[in-house]
Amino acid sequence: MLEVTTPEEFFFSTPLYTQCDISHIMDSLINLGLDQGNIDGHCVWCGRTVPFKINRIMAPVVSNQYIHERIKGVQVIRLDCQRQTNHKYYYYFIKDGTTGKKIGQLPSLADISLDEIKPYRKDMERIDSQELHKAIGLAAHGSGVGSFVYLRRVFERLIYSHFESNKGEEGWKDDDFYKLRMEEKILQLKSYLPDFLVENRNVYSILSVGIHELDEDTCLGWFDVMRESIFIILEEDRKNREEKKRQKAFSEIIKTFKAPPSTEP
Repeated sequence: MLEVTTPEEFFFSTPLYTQCDISHIMDSLINLGLDQGNIDGHCVWCGRTVPFKINRIMAPVVSNQYIHERIKGVQVIRLDCQRQTNHKYYYYFIKDGTTGKKIGQLPSLADISLDEIKPYRKDMERIDSQELHKAIGLAAHGSGVGSFVYLRRVFERLIYSHFESNKGEEGWKDDDFYKLRMEEKILQLKSYLPDFLVENRNVYSILSVGIHELDEDTCLGWFDVMRESIFIILEEDRKNREEKKRQKAFSEIIKTFKAPPSTEP
């Protein structure tokens, strides 16, 4: 059973049909439903992280005479974006004591997650974009181990691309680099990678252990952390490209400066 520790995790990360221990978030859900705070999540229409308000809790979906016995007691939670209140998310779930299971949501978990990678997609290699898309889709459908396979492939290529881009300037040799363990590769590239990744270079080990040893629920529980690690690399690369572009633009402007003729005798 997947243990859910925050409302955000339940709404924005937990796949459908996953049996969850929601004991840690039940009080939060009740309090948030009573106008005692917001939760933060990605809005697919705003294209950014925004506060959401739990606006309404309803049960059941339809009257009992039309609902099948097996899905009686379905609960519906509506989240309202606090930036644009016409942006609404809907979640359908079954609760039994301290356990819960989402059986439907709109927009889908995949739609939410895939919208988050839009800012990076244009600068990603086609295969990286495709495989990150596959990883997110698999996680959204409860395949944690499968999602780790694609995350690890994307992670590897991002590290290798940083090596290929900088080996000429540094005088690095292919044979020396590729025989290193991944954590050693990251250390060698520390000047070109986010500090977060260098400090947490065991991310790759977690991905590898997940593929070979962990169960589906454990991989799903770590999926967001692994995905965000890749996002951090992509975000850092994007900022570096923008800074280099900015510096180049100002350098070109500075080159156009012409000093006035000297008036000294």
